[in-house]
Amino acid sequence: MNTTPHRLSFTIALGAIFMAACGGSKIPARLTTFNGHQVEIATAGTGGGATVVFEAGLGDDWTRWDEVASEVSQHARVFAYSRPGYGASDPSASPRDPKHIVEELRTLLASQGYAPPYLLVGHSMGGTYMELFAKSHPDEVVGAVLVDPRHRDFLATCEAAHLDQCGIPEDVLEQQAPSEIAEYHAFTLASDQIRAAGEFGSYPLRVLTATSHPGSAAREALWETMLGSLAAESAEGEQVIVRGASHYIQVDQPDEVTKTILAVLPATTQ
Repeated sequence: MNTTPHRLSFTIALGAIFMAACGGSKIPARLTTFNGHQVEIATAGTGGGATVVFEAGLGDDWTRWDEVASEVSQHARVFAYSRPGYGASDPSASPRDPKHIVEELRTLLASQGYAPPYLLVGHSMGGTYMELFAKSHPDEVVGAVLVDPRHRDFLATCEAAHLDQCGIPEDVLEQQAPSEIAEYHAFTLASDQIRAAGEFGSYPLRVLTATSHPGSAAREALWETMLGSLAAESAEGEQVIVRGASHYIQVDQPDEVTKTILAVLPATTQ
C-alpha cells in the first residue's frame, strides 16, 4: 500500500497535478501490445549492462518514477511501466497477486528485448513485488533498491499491536479502481509467496525508509523496525533512513533515490 487510507484518491489526483506542473514526463512513454492488452511502458538510456527496472506502488502508474528514472537513464538503460488498470494500460483479468505480477513483468521485459541482468527498484507494494522478484530469480538480479516498501507482514503485525492506520478500510477501498482493489486483496498472499521463494541472492540490497508517515509514533516506529529487519535478511543489505521524507521518497527527495541506485549499479553498466 502506498498511501494513507483516507487520502488514497487525493494522493492519486495529486500525482496527476504534480506531473502536469512539471510539464509532462521527462521520459517518453508508449503503448505496446502484451498478452492481448495494451500496456504503457517508458524506456530510455543506452548500454549493454544491467537494466534498471522500476515498479510503482498501489494505485500509481509509472510516472511516479519519471524524475528518478530520467536521471538514472544518463548512466544505464531504464524500464518503467504501468501495471494493468493503471495509467494508459488496459485492465487485466489475470490474477493480481504478487507472484503473477512478477512473472508478468519478467515476460513483458523479455518481449521488449530487455534480458537480464536487472537492477530492481520498487516503491511501497511495488517494493514488495520487487522483493519477490529478487528472491525468486536471484540469477537475473544484480541489485535491489526498495523505496519505503510495504513489509509483507506489516498489516498483520500492526493490527496485532492494535495500532492505527494499518491498512485501507473496506469502505474506502471499495471506492477505488478494480485493479487496485484486486491487488490490495491479493497482497495477503505476499508473505507465503515470498517465504516460498527463498532468500536474497549475493547482490546489494538497499531499503530506503521514510520518517514522516501519517499515524502514531508507535506505527512509525514499527514501520522503521520492520524495514530494518527486511534489510537484515540480506548479507549485502543496508537500511537507509531518509529523514523528513514522506512515503513518496522518490518525489520528496529524488536525488537520494537516484544516488542510492547509482551506488549499487554495476560499474560495467555506467
